[in-house]
Amino acid sequence: MIPMVFIKLLWAGLLYWFSLNATAQQYQAGLAEGSSFVLKGSSNLSDFKLTYTGSFGGNISAQVSRNEYEMNIRTNRPINLVVGAFKSTNAYITKDFQKMLNVEVFPHLVIDPITVWQQKGKPGIVYAQVFLTIAGCKKAETLSLSLKEQKDNRVVCSGSHKISLKKYALTAPKKAFGAVQVKDEVTIDMVLNLQYKKTK
Repeated sequence: MIPMVFIKLLWAGLLYWFSLNATAQQYQAGLAEGSSFVLKGSSNLSDFKLTYTGSFGGNISAQVSRNEYEMNIRTNRPINLVVGAFKSTNAYITKDFQKMLNVEVFPHLVIDPITVWQQKGKPGIVYAQVFLTIAGCKKAETLSLSLKEQKDNRVVCSGSHKISLKKYALTAPKKAFGAVQVKDEVTIDMVLNLQYKKTK
């Protein structure tokens, strides 16, 4: 989905990938064309997906300190993903999603990275712990992302992560007097084309 939501997290993974000899570096990063962000779920009758259609403005700068396999990150602002910008080809699914997330009270999903690390012997894979806030409920999530270096200071970041609706105190929609019910688990699919530059 993007220029997009996980820019802060992905930015952190990018820094791990390209600043292996640094103790403190500052970068700016932005999401380029070819990015995508999709939520996938299912009911007892069919599958569905919602694609993020919003834009994410501006670059994010951050200060990074790291040891051999871990980084600490301080960024200049949080990432707010617009709930109303998630769209399905089925208007009823879009409406139910926005209702479930109480979009009028909580118009954004908020993502904040905690730490990013790699495991020895797993090159090209970055793990990140983030705080994810959905409908006012803040929980920690651990993500796994694949990083592939491209030309012209670009990295493609991709991964999937499953979340539980119940974990965020969300009640899955029911239709037809309970005959149709959305399952608790939702998958986030990300493909992010990240372009970066070093500022310090």
